[in-house]
Amino acid sequence: MKKLYLAFLWHMHQPSYKEATSGKYIMPWSFLHAIKDYYEMPWHISNFKKIKATFNLVPSLLETLQDYIKDFKNDLTLSLIYKDEEKLTEEEINYLLDILFSSNLKNMIMPFERYYQLFLKKQNGNKFTYQEILDLKILFLLAWSGNYLRENCPLIKSLIAKGKLYTKEDKIALLDRLISFLKEIIPFYKKLEKKGKIEISTTPFYHPILPLLIDIESAKEAKKDITLPKVRANFKEDAKKHVINAIDFYKNIFGKLPSGFWPAEGSISNQTLDLFNEYQILWTASDEDVLFNSIGGRNIEKIYQKHKYKNIYLFFRDKYLSDLIGFRYQEEDEEKATDDFISRLKDIYDKYQFSPIVCVILDGENAWEFYKNNGYDFLRLLYKKIEQNYEWIECITFEEAIKKDDIPENQITNIVAGSWIYGDFTTWIGQEEKNIAWEVLSITKNYLETKPKSEEAEKLMLIAEGSDWFWWYGDDHFTHFADKFDRLFRANLQKIYQIYGDEPPAKILKPIKKLYKKPIIKEPNYYITPVIDGEITNYYEWLNAGEIDIKFDAGTMDSSKIFIKKVYYGYDKQNFYLRLDGDLDKIKDKYLTIEIISDTKKDITIDLSKNGENYAIGKILEIKIPISFIGRKNFEILFKIKDKNDNTVLKLPLYSYLEIDISKEFDYEWFV
Repeated sequence: MKKLYLAFLWHMHQPSYKEATSGKYIMPWSFLHAIKDYYEMPWHISNFKKIKATFNLVPSLLETLQDYIKDFKNDLTLSLIYKDEEKLTEEEINYLLDILFSSNLKNMIMPFERYYQLFLKKQNGNKFTYQEILDLKILFLLAWSGNYLRENCPLIKSLIAKGKLYTKEDKIALLDRLISFLKEIIPFYKKLEKKGKIEISTTPFYHPILPLLIDIESAKEAKKDITLPKVRANFKEDAKKHVINAIDFYKNIFGKLPSGFWPAEGSISNQTLDLFNEYQILWTASDEDVLFNSIGGRNIEKIYQKHKYKNIYLFFRDKYLSDLIGFRYQEEDEEKATDDFISRLKDIYDKYQFSPIVCVILDGENAWEFYKNNGYDFLRLLYKKIEQNYEWIECITFEEAIKKDDIPENQITNIVAGSWIYGDFTTWIGQEEKNIAWEVLSITKNYLETKPKSEEAEKLMLIAEGSDWFWWYGDDHFTHFADKFDRLFRANLQKIYQIYGDEPPAKILKPIKKLYKKPIIKEPNYYITPVIDGEITNYYEWLNAGEIDIKFDAGTMDSSKIFIKKVYYGYDKQNFYLRLDGDLDKIKDKYLTIEIISDTKKDITIDLSKNGENYAIGKILEIKIPISFIGRKNFEILFKIKDKNDNTVLKLPLYSYLEIDISKEFDYEWFV
């Protein structure tokens, strides 16, 4: 019987946030995703008889979790949460007030009434009492605790019910329970793999872009005009170390050799595959764009087949289906989203005479905080529908896919080096900051080659070769913590020189990060009062407006699908004004919902098929919102374009709200 084989791969990864010079973990994301996602994602699978998936566990992440189990106070955030509130310095309080509000506003802060009250207090610039800081610490940890813990841990249930006015004993008990929970994660994966429910794959140890380590010139294969770093080093042996160390680490934990590797960022090349072949890796995977580059065109049916390069099997992700889960379905009703996903699978099933394999490969942790209930409703409904209603769908692991004779198999002799982002390596190399990072990495590698062998120094070099540092350099991605990533990267290199008693070069001491990708390109420089007519009535009406980069956090999302290109904003004494530019013909049969987070959450929905009292659509879209309706002069907003069935077709920003401040007064400023 013909089947559609559905192969989920959930990629679990965080870089090493340990600062080499202090030995402290200076960002807590590995721990937070552990209590929210790393157990929860396979737990969902365990509740269904016919659902299977592959989980890719990066060694550097597992190494970090082992460190937390040994001593969680080695994490800066957790050590300050543990510390008595009365003993915190002003600097420590400011640090906590920054990081403890870094949860998703809509899905993690607002569901906790007290957490949201404290968020508003911070927005208003008010000082916190010791009790409020204690409440904030506990609410932060509760917000990051996943559904498994909320359903199965009596302590967490009771603390959520309590809501506020927590005690220090509550805090210590919660920290103890969460740390003990970390010990349950890997045994749970082992148990499910033994039952045949999941396959566990891995990645070169510190998540490097392996093709660039093997040969930096491989960046030119997919993008011939890319600018490469001027200073080079030979990292080829380090590439091999990442693979060998990952295999050894995996074997030590799971008692066997890994069958498959998900290479960091899906990055492969001929030489990368040769290296995997050398160490008897059975399969690996990448993105459809890499396949299309390699076979010379978008032959869609090929992504639903398996390929073989020498002795290694290759699978290629369906970019569109994977991105639907990663980026689009978060705003949809679960019924509509799951029905849409399955209908697209049915289209693939019906289109081909063979049994297709559909590879849905994406981040297994970061997407879920943008779904309500951490993705619980969506994932459970999707798995339930597949299991109960669709006999033509069979969920399999990649090792199982190798053995399926009804999936067509092709020989492939050449891979154009690339990754799952744009099919090239421009996310990690080619921009000025990224190239500077490669140059200081090369300078340090060349230095290290002149020194006696040191395991500590070699480990720091491998950590510095990880992909994440290069991701945050340049102007293509934004994070509030970009300076900390810069500091961590350079600290690894600086420590290498300290091990040998030498001073690091000045170039390594100097921060690399300069180009911060911020949502606000320009702030308003005077009041505006535009005519709301959908036209640029005169040159001056929007001249003094602020400008927003609406795509600042879009990341890997295809920019051609973002038909709102620019957003301007401004205000006078009574009203707040918005102007949207772009391909407005594409949205004139749709609706625009503006979410405003002020003292409360407020929505404004606009029918874009006609003009209204406070808005008009023509060459541009102009909107007037009374400041009295907003409630405060500093607030958050986001935009959703919806169709007539209330499906969200575009959400901007993708992963956050825009922070707007219209409190500045211009009455006494000269204006010429």
